[in-house]
Formats: sequence, C-alpha cells, structure tokens
Amino acid sequence: MQEADFLAHVDKLSEDAFDDQCTGANPRYPLISELKQLLLDSYYGNKYEEKLPAAAAEKPSKAEAVAQK
Repeated sequence: MQEADFLAHVDKLSEDAFDDQCTGANPRYPLISELKQLLLDSYYGNKYEEKLPAAAAEKPSKAEAVAQK
C-alpha cells in the first residue's frame, strides 16, 4: 500500500477499529489515538511501546508491594 493512500485512510481505519464489536471485549478499552498509533507503528515497522502515565509507571504493582513486605 502506498504511504499517501495509507495516511489518507488511517483516521477512518482507527475509528473503524474502535467501533468494531470486539473492541469492547478487550480487557483494556483503547483510545482511538492509541489504535491510530498502533496502525502507524505497524505500517512503518516500529516497535509499539505503550506509554503509561507517570503516576501509573511509578506505582508498584500488587505483587511488587507484597514482595517488598
């Protein structure tokens, strides 16, 4: 697929992915912007890395909190 064609349709693809009936069954509900970034990363061959909010990244998990006790 040509890059210009992909970029012209990536917003619609992202919205369609969000509106898919299976999206609501995922354990984590994605944002349209996250789906778009996933599509862009896939197209360009970039590794997708989820960006967590700073507060979530600093908070230890339950398992880590128990291990520290």
